[in-house]
Amino acid sequence: MKSNILKIISFFLVMTLILSVFVSCADDNKADTPITIDNGGKSGADAADNQGEESASVTAEARIEPDLPDMDFEGCTFTFLTAIYDSDDWRSPAPLEIVAEIEDTDNPINDAVYKRNMAVTEKYNFNIKMISDENETPLLKKAVGAGDAIYDAAVMLNTNVPTVVTGGLLTNVADLPYIDLSKPWWDPAVNSMSVDNKNYLMAGDLLILDKEATNVILFNKDLLKDTGMALPYDSAKEGKWTMDVFNGYIKGSSRDLNGDGAMSIYDDQWGFVCFLDTFLAMYVSGGGSLALKDENDIPYMNITSPRNLTVADKVMDVMYNKNDVYNVQGEINDWTKWSGAFYPAFEEGRALFQWARMRVVEKYRGIESDFGILPMPKYDELQESYYSFVNPYTGVLLGVPKSADNLERISVILEALSAESKYTLQPAYYEIALHRKYARDTESSEMLDIIFNTRVYDIGAVYSFGNVYLDFCNIAAKQNRDVVSFYEKNIGKMEKAIDKVVETFRSID
Repeated sequence: MKSNILKIISFFLVMTLILSVFVSCADDNKADTPITIDNGGKSGADAADNQGEESASVTAEARIEPDLPDMDFEGCTFTFLTAIYDSDDWRSPAPLEIVAEIEDTDNPINDAVYKRNMAVTEKYNFNIKMISDENETPLLKKAVGAGDAIYDAAVMLNTNVPTVVTGGLLTNVADLPYIDLSKPWWDPAVNSMSVDNKNYLMAGDLLILDKEATNVILFNKDLLKDTGMALPYDSAKEGKWTMDVFNGYIKGSSRDLNGDGAMSIYDDQWGFVCFLDTFLAMYVSGGGSLALKDENDIPYMNITSPRNLTVADKVMDVMYNKNDVYNVQGEINDWTKWSGAFYPAFEEGRALFQWARMRVVEKYRGIESDFGILPMPKYDELQESYYSFVNPYTGVLLGVPKSADNLERISVILEALSAESKYTLQPAYYEIALHRKYARDTESSEMLDIIFNTRVYDIGAVYSFGNVYLDFCNIAAKQNRDVVSFYEKNIGKMEKAIDKVVETFRSID
């Protein structure tokens, strides 16, 4: 009997030990499971523990591999020529997503770039080099003119795209045999940049500067709570974040904080602080467009379509409210003073809402006031989608120089880097750098899902036919509501510019 009892006790001890091992292994496996998210940030859920350590629970999707051959590039160097954008609201003048020399830093973007580059360069046996220059366009033109294959790819500011493309400096994407634009690591929104069924531009998961240039609305949660109005998150999630709703928050929200009887951007509270760029950003977010393309892929100006005029009028209702809206570039003629007025208004908790590009969000990490992020508003609830406009000044696009040789090798490397970026760089940027460091609440993280999944380009803005981008923005500076007169005055030079671009596209080999 005693022997049987001992056997039973021993049995339960052994089973307890086995179960504890299984539980331990299960926990270990769970901890090592990689987290991936869909392009543009479709994540399952986001969480951070009470100690602020980074943790997340998202639904992992099956990894998609690029359809590429096994190749050995024998230690060659793949060189990116990249633009430099030097601004006080930019973290780094040169792109951060191309090269990284060391791993295990405090910067998740750096580490993701390092891991991505190691994975791809070891597989295909090549090295990556980046040359950054504020004069990247002249350098590219010089190389192409000389037939010099020094650069394999170019990352260009959107403002330089018209010169680069119409100058015949880039290779048609259709001539890159292993670039598959149908894959999820490429951004289909760039297709709007084609002309005459020719496309020389790409964007996608290889880049983050294109996401950083996306227009958004920031709001001060503390000020908004003081007004007694509800936070706009539910409206945004339900598709009800419209210009009328936005305007309802703004009206009557300014305050003469110093009591001097005069409203100042430096001392007082404003309902909405913005730039001239905001006019077009909101116009596009309402479904407006400067230019569209016909059935033959030829651009045409679209400013005076009935709906566009209605959208423009609604934007003016928001932006022309001088009692509550301060357009920094419209009110301050000295451009050297813009930053000193624009950023402190939000940093010091004196702006209820502020227009921004996503790049600016990092600038506000240290401010005391709690803030949230929203997409640019719709025109009305019937609008099918939000449209998050990519700013033409600070965005970038990718292309392959016309003088580059071995397009097979180049296309394999770009496709491989882009595919790997989907599972390394983009999760780091979106999940860690944005969701947990810059966005201060779960709702803002959900807003980022909306923002990055609805990014759009306007070919009229990028090519700025007849200087239409700046001229159209300047309508807001003058508080002008007569869009038809603007169109009639400028349509001649705009159409002439379109004709020139189309003629150039047709002449490019």
